[in-house]
Amino acid sequence: MKRLLPFQVLLLGAFFLFSCKKTDAPNTTTPVTTPTNETLQLAPYNFVLGTHAISGSYQFTSENKLVEQAKRIREMGSNILKISLGKNSPDIYGINEVIKSTNTLSLFTNNVPYKNVCDMDFKYIFFWVHTLTNVDWKNNMSAASEKIIYDEMFDFASYILKTYDNSGKTFFIGNWEGDWLLIPNYDRTVTPSPTFIANMTKWFQVRQRAIDDAKKASTAANVSLFHYIEANLVLKAMNGDPAVASSVLPNVDVDLVSYSSYEAIKDKTYAQKKIDLDNIFKYLEGQLKPKSGIPFSRRVLIGEYGYQANATKPETLQKQYEETKEIMKIGFELKLPFILHWQMYNNEYENGVSKQMSLINEAGVKTKQYFLHQNFYKAMNTYLKEEFQKNSKYPTADQFSTKAIQVLGTL
Repeated sequence: MKRLLPFQVLLLGAFFLFSCKKTDAPNTTTPVTTPTNETLQLAPYNFVLGTHAISGSYQFTSENKLVEQAKRIREMGSNILKISLGKNSPDIYGINEVIKSTNTLSLFTNNVPYKNVCDMDFKYIFFWVHTLTNVDWKNNMSAASEKIIYDEMFDFASYILKTYDNSGKTFFIGNWEGDWLLIPNYDRTVTPSPTFIANMTKWFQVRQRAIDDAKKASTAANVSLFHYIEANLVLKAMNGDPAVASSVLPNVDVDLVSYSSYEAIKDKTYAQKKIDLDNIFKYLEGQLKPKSGIPFSRRVLIGEYGYQANATKPETLQKQYEETKEIMKIGFELKLPFILHWQMYNNEYENGVSKQMSLINEAGVKTKQYFLHQNFYKAMNTYLKEEFQKNSKYPTADQFSTKAIQVLGTL
């Protein structure tokens, strides 16, 4: 490729900055069918805001679906990635397994796309991991089943620690919305079976013990690994009903709790959302056993949030943008370690109509939420580098949060 002259570089840079300027339009019309040439070189810091590459019913390149989405996330400026390592993940990512994997480690090592994205320069990587074994934990957590679950998790955790020794990466292993795992047909009025609750508790206990044991046995340095439990019906638990937060969390020595937050963020004012989320996170923290060695000031995070919109109604797209920014701001005000948006490519439809929950839509258009994330990363990366240049160290998490709230107010 022909090298660019210095003045051409400046012109291209000016054009790039101008093209990402904030706009009052409800959406942009910038197609994303090919990768951009400019990828922000990020400070080695937790930018808190992230998104998912869990699914997606479309793509724009000939690359693997997972790799394509991971590249779009990194090009946006994020160093946080969340992916699935579940039984159905080969199907959703377009991976053709000739021989089906029978555990999480074989899924990861037998299929190159998983390692490809983890080898990228993401600093924080979240895995959805249930089990690929034949154990049906809801109905059978016998001693034999416990051993299978323990071995699967210990082997995978050990591999991650060894493979990413001295990488500076932090990995998180957790579940998808735990309360739906306990309840049939997404019916929140149903009371979970006591057997399911007892077996889920045992399932999480075994997973946590396996990860803790793998960390103790490992000689790896400068790589971290944590286990989280995700709940999604915390309001139900706070009302005294059986749920993950009330019936499972107190009995597991878990590292972190992820909250899939939809029940708390819909059809509410900014003030009410902040009050409700604050109360929820305080409640979740009250359910946790004390645990040392967690490098975050809080052990609770937003694992999912997002808002729907209608592409034929521009006012809904603008409202979606404003409410997305509100959750970001509230998350920083509550000093949460991660706030993860659902998601890069859309997989939410109703009667074939997109719910517009993606950062890049079906037409390859980068949405306003995409540029909200991108412009945030640019501004905060500049701030981090300037602070490091002045002080020979990066700001504290509290200082970062204060600056983040200021920056979001300008976007």
